[in-house]
Amino acid sequence: MANRLILAVLVSVLLSGCAPVLSNQITREADGKIAFPDLMKQPDRFRGAVVILGGQIIETVAKENETWVQVLQLPLGDRQQPDHRAAPQGRFLVVYPRFADPLIYEKGRKITVGGVVQGGRVITIGGRPYTVPALLERETHLWKAEDDYAGTGSGPAVQFGIGFGIWR
Repeated sequence: MANRLILAVLVSVLLSGCAPVLSNQITREADGKIAFPDLMKQPDRFRGAVVILGGQIIETVAKENETWVQVLQLPLGDRQQPDHRAAPQGRFLVVYPRFADPLIYEKGRKITVGGVVQGGRVITIGGRPYTVPALLERETHLWKAEDDYAGTGSGPAVQFGIGFGIWR
């Protein structure tokens, strides 16, 4: 009986390490067929679609009734974590219909967001206007700096395994 309990706890701990960070509900609702380059080219075409995107925060601007978080997109890997080893494919804007503290949503921090595509919004980069996809946020996960290393093979990680050997 005790062995079964230990095994059940061990299996649940192992499986929880692989689980997505956003809820099952938004993960099910999200349209995984929408490629980010397509969203970049035609953000208005995907208006109303639920997507999950991630990347690195570039800038956070608190406005009167909402907050805009500009993100450098990175492909998502395990657990919906932005892959800092991958090449970015552009920028997107996350619109929070509330105050989101710029000291928490700070430049350089990794973020994963589930939201509804609102179409394109014009932002200024280097004095020039650019249209980027905008998401109305439904769920957010802010990653800690040490999460950059977990499971990516680029830094410290905890690993274990089961093996066997033959001795003579």
